[in-house]
Amino acid sequence: MKRFLYITALSMLTLAVCSGCMEKAFPDDDLDFYWRLDRIEYRDGKDFQGQPCQSKDVDNIMFGFARHIVLIEAPGLSQQHGITTETGDSIKLDYSIYNNPALKDQLQDCGLDSVVSVFRIEYPDRQRMVLSGKKTVLRFRKW
Repeated sequence: MKRFLYITALSMLTLAVCSGCMEKAFPDDDLDFYWRLDRIEYRDGKDFQGQPCQSKDVDNIMFGFARHIVLIEAPGLSQQHGITTETGDSIKLDYSIYNNPALKDQLQDCGLDSVVSVFRIEYPDRQRMVLSGKKTVLRFRKW
């Protein structure tokens, strides 16, 4: 009888451990990747400095997403990691953890209007992503 209890307990423990291991490592498999920013579109037709600008083609700006972290790599931008928070169909990119006043201007070159920006997230297909914010629409393709 004791042997049966030991085998049952061991089986239950094994089942519990295995079922816990089946959880996804990353909660959003569509987002978690390296994305190339193709285009920044300004909603009101003016850039962040108030100059007329309908849209801007960009070059060499990459966004890397992994779990709850975002990294933007761009010329002239020191590598800073931000925090992402997903809520339904939107995502918040938060760089407020850094005490760097110049960071806001650097992030504006990448289409983010402030150190904390919220975007609606869409995936038109498996290779493209669109982030729509209050002031900008960012169009990406998977790298």
